[in-house]
Amino acid sequence: MCVVLLLYVAVVACFFPSAWTWLSNNSSNLDDDDAEDDGTLFNAQRLRFALISTFWLEVIFWTAQSLLLLITRNPELFTAWTIKKKHVSYPSKELLTTALNETLQGHLLRPIFLWLFYPLWAYRGCFDREFPSFFELSFHIFVCMLVDDTLFYWSHRVLHENKYLYRTIHKQHHEFRYSVGLATEYAHPLEDIFSNTIPTVAGALLLGSHVSIAVGYMGIKLWQSVDGHSGMALPFPLSPWNNQYIGMDCALAHDYHHSHNSGNYGGYFIWWDWLCGTDKAYRRYQKKMLKKAAAAT
Repeated sequence: MCVVLLLYVAVVACFFPSAWTWLSNNSSNLDDDDAEDDGTLFNAQRLRFALISTFWLEVIFWTAQSLLLLITRNPELFTAWTIKKKHVSYPSKELLTTALNETLQGHLLRPIFLWLFYPLWAYRGCFDREFPSFFELSFHIFVCMLVDDTLFYWSHRVLHENKYLYRTIHKQHHEFRYSVGLATEYAHPLEDIFSNTIPTVAGALLLGSHVSIAVGYMGIKLWQSVDGHSGMALPFPLSPWNNQYIGMDCALAHDYHHSHNSGNYGGYFIWWDWLCGTDKAYRRYQKKMLKKAAAAT
């Protein structure tokens, strides 16, 4: 339970004004020339943004992974919450090792990418805005989720329906037919950029959101992505991403996507899949499983 609490605290803390005092203090200490030149290579604010944001995101990512690891090592919980599927096998040690190595390499590059794209956030005024009210923060996060879900759905669907793109780019991610947490960021670099990173940052950039929303939303998306690849249908509060009453079916839907390589292209919500009919096979499968369960009782 301590791990779950740490995960919530790490995410929520990003949206408190006191968490960003380093930014305002640093900005006030810059001389006029530096303050005007947000794009200078060694601007202290730029370096701090890259390093502190990276630290924050690493805490969220690895805490979410640690939660899954602890559940996996508890046979009773693992059996209760694992999504049952007999036609695919648990990933091999070699695949897990490869995914871990690629994830670690990607995370070493994270501060570099944040540092490189700092001028874009600065251009959109993310560092100049006053800290948002609760209403503005909530609205911006919701818009970020909608923009993200739309861009992710369509880019993800293209990666499947275009056979060349699937074979050369997206197939790597689907080496995990049995989805686990380490599958989250195991992807071709082009997929990582166009189907993962751009949808994640697009909403905050379009809105010119405060930096707390820009970075905080990245943390939210990391947690949701790890949960969606967990292979487990975790109950609340272990997961806030599986509430089907509000259109979220993250873990079950995405697990089916991996194990059957069919439909369910959305991220947070089922809306696009429902609207475009790309969840029909999944719905039939669910009904079939429910009938089997009823017959067995």
